[in-house]
Amino acid sequence: MKITSLLLFILISFQLQAQEITTTLVEKTPFNLEHFVGVDKFNNFYGITNNTLYKLEGAKKYQFADLQLGEISSVDLLNPLKITIFYRNTNTAVIVDNRLNEISRINFTTIQNFRNVSFATTGKDRSLWIYNIDLQQLELFNYHTLKVISHTQPINNEVTAQQSNYNFCWLQQEHKLEYYNSYGSYMNSFKAPENFVFSESNNLLVGKSEEKWYILERKQTSLKALAVSENAVKDFYLNNENLYLYTDNFICNYRLNLSNE
Repeated sequence: MKITSLLLFILISFQLQAQEITTTLVEKTPFNLEHFVGVDKFNNFYGITNNTLYKLEGAKKYQFADLQLGEISSVDLLNPLKITIFYRNTNTAVIVDNRLNEISRINFTTIQNFRNVSFATTGKDRSLWIYNIDLQQLELFNYHTLKVISHTQPINNEVTAQQSNYNFCWLQQEHKLEYYNSYGSYMNSFKAPENFVFSESNNLLVGKSEEKWYILERKQTSLKALAVSENAVKDFYLNNENLYLYTDNFICNYRLNLSNE
């Protein structure tokens, strides 16, 4: 197993020998919440402290919490008017508006044709991308009609992370990422290093493994090295071509200097 992992790492490193993509620091913003969630398209900041989601809109602060649902597993800011908060321990997704007021709540345990869900992220219209553990498939689920719009074929490998936009969804598995369209069709996959953590925006993807950074440019199928000078990054978030890094009580906003795509 160790030999296989080493050979895979060497192969990935060989693929990354091309010139690094560089970044340019735009600004640093003070940030004092426990976890950094991200920045929406209106430049509002989001974070979590004591299992409470906060939105920082200039001098205004909004919050959402429901401690009975357990720990917040993920927050999806794709649509800042319909933010998806997922609680894996209680199999529940909550949709909130731009002031973090609850719009809708879906408990996948209590609905008809219940399902166990490990990930839930924002889809188009009134839908969520959910990963159904029972059937081992990705589903586009309409939370208004409580029906599945489309789904993939069963996925044999364990899925450890999920990111999506309105049209595509990325599933992380061991040493690779696969992505699917909204019809449930498999699109492509690419190799990823061990302990890979990533953020996706508008079909652009930035990821981190240990202290090394990588980027998958649009319409590409292999990772490139990304030059990031910050160390000890707690959380990071990609919004279009801006990479936000949370470190030392500041959010550092870096602009990606992309190659010609």
